[in-house]
Amino acid sequence: MAATSFNIDHKTDQTLENLRRHYQARSKADVLRKAIALLNVARRNEHADGTIVILQQNGDELKVLVR
Repeated sequence: MAATSFNIDHKTDQTLENLRRHYQARSKADVLRKAIALLNVARRNEHADGTIVILQQNGDELKVLVR
């Protein structure tokens, strides 16, 4: 597995830690892997105008601009 390192600000670090706890991930790296996988799903389902559609619990569509 390739190793990558980078610097993040305190707010981003706290967000990663909160997500790690919420999803009971073993590490912040696991959270980043899940985030990348989700962004890849969004990319594959992105419309030509840069939006993706999320179906809400009530059945309504929520359009989100990704770009």
